[in-house]
Amino acid sequence: MKKRPRAAPAAESRAEPPAAPRFALLPGWRELLDPRAPWLIPLLLVVATRLVAWSVLPVAAEDAYITFRYARHLAAGLGLVYNPAERVLGFSSPLWTLWSALGLRLLHDPVPWTRLSSLLADLVTLIVATGLLERETGTSGRPGRTAAWCFALFFALWPYFAFVSASGMESSAMLALLALGAVLARRGSPASGPVLALLALWRPEGLPAAAVLALGARGRDRLVAAALTAAGLTALTAYFGSPVPQSLLAKATVYGTPGPWAGRFWWGWALPLRLPGVGATGEARHLGFLSVLLAPALFAGVAPLWRRRRGALALAVLAAALVWAAYSALGVAYFYWYLAVPLLAAALLAAVGLPRLVRGWPVYAAVVLLMSTQWLDAAPFYVGRAQNEYFGFAAVGQFLREHARPGESVLLEPIGIVGWLAPVRIVDEIGLVSPAVAARRARGPGWYTDVAARYRPDWIVVRRRLLDGLDAFAGAGAPFRSAAERDTLFAGYRALATFDEAASGANALVALHRR
Repeated sequence: MKKRPRAAPAAESRAEPPAAPRFALLPGWRELLDPRAPWLIPLLLVVATRLVAWSVLPVAAEDAYITFRYARHLAAGLGLVYNPAERVLGFSSPLWTLWSALGLRLLHDPVPWTRLSSLLADLVTLIVATGLLERETGTSGRPGRTAAWCFALFFALWPYFAFVSASGMESSAMLALLALGAVLARRGSPASGPVLALLALWRPEGLPAAAVLALGARGRDRLVAAALTAAGLTALTAYFGSPVPQSLLAKATVYGTPGPWAGRFWWGWALPLRLPGVGATGEARHLGFLSVLLAPALFAGVAPLWRRRRGALALAVLAAALVWAAYSALGVAYFYWYLAVPLLAAALLAAVGLPRLVRGWPVYAAVVLLMSTQWLDAAPFYVGRAQNEYFGFAAVGQFLREHARPGESVLLEPIGIVGWLAPVRIVDEIGLVSPAVAARRARGPGWYTDVAARYRPDWIVVRRRLLDGLDAFAGAGAPFRSAAERDTLFAGYRALATFDEAASGANALVALHRR
């Protein structure tokens, strides 16, 4: 009797994810230029809203200037350092810092360079994510055009995305890498390995997000991504002594991780609950108007996305939602540019669910009207935030630039704009670029006195409330053990200038010089 040929082993087929259907990465020109398709009008709106944000914001965000100072020193040949000769990984995005250094060499100003880069990244995010929604949310062979329109208009019109794009931070580019990485991984593209590595090295949150997207990639592409990521982490370790950003360690030490209830500003805006403290951030307050519709849309989007869980859209949502869940569970300290990834997860998932709840145009028209008029409240909010930083911090930086000798040291908390303007050595109260400060703060009261004794700063820039109080402006640890200790320290300095006193009151900054 003839033996039947043995079936090929299934182990090899299980090692690779099922091949995704081949599709064009980008829509064709005919689709892009069709006003009925969800690309042309949203793309024009993206450009328009980002240009409006650029025009009304005088400067980039405060923390962007920390990255810019690193980039300027690198471009000038001093190395990737904040203070010359001090190798501290005080920025969150190594690749964005290198990109900013290139912009400084080309344009001599990082702000227009980073804003233009973020605009291009937003265009990529809109095109790729909208295409995913149209392809992977349709039914009975019909494209999911309504879902695509929902996301495209929200991403184009919602003020947060425009103002974070103008901030000089790396958030917009991370969204583009996340969306692009998901599509390339499921297409089996050779470019997926490098793109996943870029995402993994972009920010600390990029590493778990890239690991999720790698679930949909071919084994070979995973190996490429892992090898490139390992090379990048090795280079950071060789230069800085650790691949973990000191900014991450310092914020976790000083601000803590108090858990989901304390961090309800990360998730409370997605639910129709008026929880105490949720509206403390402007972004959560703005999103609260959408929560009655957003919450059911999020839940309605889960089931259809689960049915297509092997698709690129599900991978992108899962990767972004993982970051959102981590922020929420840990109660990570709130910085508004962190919200970009959680809001992308919410926007994609709600875009899947909303067409399953809403029929007819009146509700959609009402939402578009809300998003458009939200600018009347959001624009003054973001402009006011930028002006507060600029008028307070830039005045300090200009004063130190004029009165401090290059290389003198200054102990202060807002190190972005001040450090960009003044060629002084910075000792920062949070420990973003001064690891010993964060370590000392973790040990309890008296940290301010001990830091001043260790570094002997030529200048101190302090909130006025601290001159006659005992509470730190932000973060853990009492600055002084007693009022006598405080008075003894400040007796060695004399106040030379107070900045923005009328607007800031007890939080006005005071510059003191060592006697």
